[in-house]
Amino acid sequence: MTTIVQPASKSVPPEQLADLLWSTDPKLNGYMFGKMDVLHKIIGTEWPAQQGLYSYKQAFTAMQHDKVAGLLIGHTDEEYSANFDFSVDHQANALGEDEALHLKSALHWMDRLFPAPRQNSYYILEFAVSPDMQGTGIASQLFEVATKRALAGGCNQICLDVAVNNEAVSFYEHIGFNVEIETRVPILDDEHGIGVHLHMVQEIGQNL
Repeated sequence: MTTIVQPASKSVPPEQLADLLWSTDPKLNGYMFGKMDVLHKIIGTEWPAQQGLYSYKQAFTAMQHDKVAGLLIGHTDEEYSANFDFSVDHQANALGEDEALHLKSALHWMDRLFPAPRQNSYYILEFAVSPDMQGTGIASQLFEVATKRALAGGCNQICLDVAVNNEAVSFYEHIGFNVEIETRVPILDDEHGIGVHLHMVQEIGQNL
């Protein structure tokens, strides 16, 4: 079955994206969003928008007909700042009061867990490949197109954050990422089981 990796379309069903993203780290996402329904709301409203952390404009998808087999969402450091501010305002309007308050509280600690990307970095906010498609080369294809976008945006490195026990760490190391920072937030680890995370970086050259 042919898999097509390309810049994302806003017509992709948001519920597929939310389910796929939730599966990458259910414990962290459960803490962040409280329940999957909240992530569905956020993706559903932000994906078709022209701006935002989860906008299709920032994404690449691997599609098998009408099914999402893989997803990568990334931002240059300048895009990330603007899109983050947009999302904070947008999400407050999309969610109920209690949901918005929970997310605001969670973001306070995420700011401690995830280091800010360096200047001229391309930050991969989300990366996921469906379990039945892992090992097929889709992941490498997604990173290839993301690298091209990073270079086009004047970036000299790609960075991401991942739990130390995530199986994807070995893949990132295989394609050239190195651990730059290890972070642990005691309150997240002790009370929610969200342990050490790695901030991984891959240097990219303008001649690639």
